[in-house]
Amino acid sequence: MAKQKTSRKAFATTAAAVMAATAVTPVAAFAASKTSFPDVPAGEYADAINNLAGQGILNGFEDGTFRPNDPVLREQAAKILATALKLDATGTENYPDVSTDNWSYKYIVAVTKAGIFGGDENGKFNPFNNLTRQEAAKIIVQAFGFTGSTELTFGDKANIQSWAVPYVKTAVANGILKGDDQGNFNPNANIKRGDFALMIQRALNAVENAKTPKVESVSAINAKSLEVKFNKAVDDTKAKFEVKRGNITANVSKITWNKDKTAAQIELASKLFAGDYTVNVTGLTDKALTGTVKVENEKVAKIEFASDLAILASSSSSNSVSVGYKVYNQYGEDITAKTTIAATPSSGSASVDAAKGIITISGLTNPKAGDKLSLTLVHSETATATSKVLTVSDASKVSDVTIEGLYNADKKELSEDNKANDFYLLINAKDQYGNELKANDLNPNSVVVNSSNPLVAKATVSDFKEITVDGKKRIALKLDTSSATAGKTTVSIISLASAKVAQYEVEVKEGSKVDNLVLSQPELAVAKEKVVLPFEAYDKQGNKVDKYELLNAVNISSTAGSVKFVKDAKANTTNLVLDLTAVNDPTKVTVTAITPTQKVVNLVVDVKEAAKPVYIAGVKDVTTNVEEGQNFELGLSNIVVKDQYEREFPLTNKVGASAGNYQVKATIPSNTVLDFVSSQDTIDANADKIVLNGKAKGTETVTLKLLDNAGNPIPGSEYNFASRVSAADEYVSYEVKAIDPLYDDSKVDINSATDDTDTYVRDVVVYGVLANGQKVVIPSSAYTVTSPTKGIEVIPPQSGGSYKLNVEGAGNAGEGKSLVQYAKDATEAKGTAVITINANGKQLTQEFTITQAKPQVASVKFDKAKVDDGVANVQHTDNAISAVNLFALVGGATVEDQYGETVTISSDNGEITFADKTTASSSILVTDYTSVGTANHTITANGTASVAISGADKYETFKATFNFGGYQVPVKVVVVDK
Repeated sequence: MAKQKTSRKAFATTAAAVMAATAVTPVAAFAASKTSFPDVPAGEYADAINNLAGQGILNGFEDGTFRPNDPVLREQAAKILATALKLDATGTENYPDVSTDNWSYKYIVAVTKAGIFGGDENGKFNPFNNLTRQEAAKIIVQAFGFTGSTELTFGDKANIQSWAVPYVKTAVANGILKGDDQGNFNPNANIKRGDFALMIQRALNAVENAKTPKVESVSAINAKSLEVKFNKAVDDTKAKFEVKRGNITANVSKITWNKDKTAAQIELASKLFAGDYTVNVTGLTDKALTGTVKVENEKVAKIEFASDLAILASSSSSNSVSVGYKVYNQYGEDITAKTTIAATPSSGSASVDAAKGIITISGLTNPKAGDKLSLTLVHSETATATSKVLTVSDASKVSDVTIEGLYNADKKELSEDNKANDFYLLINAKDQYGNELKANDLNPNSVVVNSSNPLVAKATVSDFKEITVDGKKRIALKLDTSSATAGKTTVSIISLASAKVAQYEVEVKEGSKVDNLVLSQPELAVAKEKVVLPFEAYDKQGNKVDKYELLNAVNISSTAGSVKFVKDAKANTTNLVLDLTAVNDPTKVTVTAITPTQKVVNLVVDVKEAAKPVYIAGVKDVTTNVEEGQNFELGLSNIVVKDQYEREFPLTNKVGASAGNYQVKATIPSNTVLDFVSSQDTIDANADKIVLNGKAKGTETVTLKLLDNAGNPIPGSEYNFASRVSAADEYVSYEVKAIDPLYDDSKVDINSATDDTDTYVRDVVVYGVLANGQKVVIPSSAYTVTSPTKGIEVIPPQSGGSYKLNVEGAGNAGEGKSLVQYAKDATEAKGTAVITINANGKQLTQEFTITQAKPQVASVKFDKAKVDDGVANVQHTDNAISAVNLFALVGGATVEDQYGETVTISSDNGEITFADKTTASSSILVTDYTSVGTANHTITANGTASVAISGADKYETFKATFNFGGYQVPVKVVVVDK
């Protein structure tokens, strides 16, 4: 093969281009522009050739033939690859044997730039040379970026040149190349035009298939779980699983993904039963991905003895021995505790304790070490059995104890800061026979526990527990660190039987403390407000300190107002807040901070006069252009007011005639173009808005000014804006405001004669566009709205309002059926509104989305009186806090769904009620509980709607994460007295 100049960078670019070439059509999908060649017989050749020809990737000859058995020239291969991959053909290449006037020049430039193939050792491209089969393998593997390999089985594989072997292996592994009918590859033969077309189409199909997720397999991995493997990594946030056995849908308990997102384990709520289980995966492709596995009922597969020793009971007068056993199912899971087996000894009688996995043989005559007896275990249902000759041995005693290390479930370091957390020493214990022991085997009769310095940490023999670490049961010695001080202590465990000693040095590190505090001036401190003071805190090692608990240990005070560290639960940060709400006049306030290491820091804060509105800066969220005879409104939410510090000054709750209140007055030069409705030109204690009516065509200047509570104008507060009153004959065009997605609530909200009361509707808003580009909302009387979309109802305007779009349904509420036509498995459809301008018959269309996505909570704004900046005070009742106490925080909250409709959340039990009357439940997860002193609280039913806390003390804190049907809101809760 000719030597090629290859650019690795260009090659990578080519592979990326292949993956992006979404316009390429696989054989199975080819339909449009189908081309037939008389010399191409029907079959796989014809499908590939016709498909590629239809896309302009290759073409036939002038006489209409394709000539599939002709060889492929290098310049033809360049054209086919450059076209199929949509390669960049700009630039130049200097080949002495390729003229710039040649039809193939740009394609040769493209494949050379991409590093697919180029010139030989003499710099020539050889455009008219035939391409061999092994050369074709190389350029296609390089062009499409294929990887992988397989062993070759061709009868003539020895004829493949060494440089081509890896490319042929990769091409075969990806299904691009195959041998002939005799099992040969013919590497040095010229590649035929038909074969080359087939290779290109297979390559395109392979790329397309690699982009599409598929279920590769479904398998049962334990008695309750199935594993689904995909052909590629998928988006685990979009995948939804449904498991069915026949027509029965199984309840899914948990989904666990592997790290690469190529496999998911589906844990069911109940065991797998015999039958075919089908897993449907939606959300990854347009159609559900499906896989099936045949499952057997759980059964006993194996019974094993834990030892060949029968251990004498510890009592010297006992005539019994015991031995452990295990029962496993077909998945290798331990099912001892729930399996009934029969035990038959050669002497005495046997009793089985399945819960402990122990068989006790009693009624023996003076058993002693060295005696032999046989024992047979049988599971009758599966006829699974095992037998063993056991040797009687002395009673089990704790012989060897080792201490593996310190353990905390949250991987926290043992320090004075974390001493309230649970810390354990992980223990390994064996008897004299090498058998693993359990926590209850380590007791006052078997071991002694000692701590060299109980002030650092201590433990007693009663502190041995069984805990789960990484899914395994472990023996653990719980350390008492509740009053720990920095230092070291050696914990010793002594076996009474063997006198062996296990020791471990436990170190409690010194807690982090604020050593140096740097206070800085705020940009602005204003009387009657709170201001956040910039600060930086460092410990003795120079590490930055930002934990609230450590910052709160700083003694901080001020000469006026109050100052304290406040934790921002949402941002998980701590702010230093100087509260000046009780300061009325400009002044100097000194803030003094004393760190736990007794360093003193002072900051003098220059407090400015209280904020007051000084001018109107503009209007927002309102269209001030209006058509003749129509109105527009100005309310407080539409008027932007600034204070003397150039900050927005909301007038909400500050309008009226009492001291400290203000008014907004509007004036117009005359009432010929605009006029006030009902002569109301002022927002004051009696009116919350100003309404202006367009009387005649023209432009009018509206002046807004601030007044004090007595009605006196505030100098310099004026703001002017122009309002255009237009007539219908001035519009040069019309526009329709985009319509938000329309929820199909027909199943629960069947239409009736009172359609105007339907909640999930969308307004149709139409603008007239003036010659200068300005838009004017035109009245609904100026146009008519219809919809050709089946299932969409147009609700006429009520009392001068707008047209509304609503989804129709048939049937009874709660049992209704949507009339909207959706594609198979689709949850969305497109609708169209047709707007006809009455005066001139002009028609506009506006497309919108109809969706079956059920309402979900999309935003929650708590009442500031109950939850302020993510922090809430909750009163305890006899040191108890119930879910009712926590759900009470929801009272007065503003809640909306994704469609902008109001949602009601019960402040009693968190039940969610949407505008379509459907409901959902809430839950509360309590985490990050911080105790005052010794932790003595208990949390029950955590993560449910019935969570409860007992033993809660004043000033203790925790995070309550509210889960409103999937929408989570964290709130920091501070426990307070009544």
